[in-house]
Amino acid sequence: MKNISGDGLVAELDPVRKELTAWRATPGKGPKIPEPVWQGAVRAAKRHGVYPVCKVLNLDYSCLRKRVEESSKRRQPRMELIPTFVEVKPEASSADPGCVVELEKGNGTRLRICAKAAAAVDWNKIKEVFLGA
Repeated sequence: MKNISGDGLVAELDPVRKELTAWRATPGKGPKIPEPVWQGAVRAAKRHGVYPVCKVLNLDYSCLRKRVEESSKRRQPRMELIPTFVEVKPEASSADPGCVVELEKGNGTRLRICAKAAAAVDWNKIKEVFLGA
């Protein structure tokens, strides 16, 4: 469990707390807490936890938790799949491949099969597996 009254937390939040106190003391202040205050609170909450930061700064727990979750979602990099070409070389080259069959999906993915004995290959099964038909 994280220490609510930790010296590191209080020292880290001191500038944020001063800015928040000044904002609260301002007459005619806007309805929203300034963004730099939220950013400092989010940084501290990621290190020390949402509840301890809320206690020190007297902030709404739900609002801070939501901002911490949103900032975590924004920073996660998206993984993109990069298509790669894999060439499978035959063991021995022959002048006569016998039978060559090429299949292509709508997205550009291709399959090329060279077989010496075309009758020994179940072409329908290969087509179903590759094309999903």
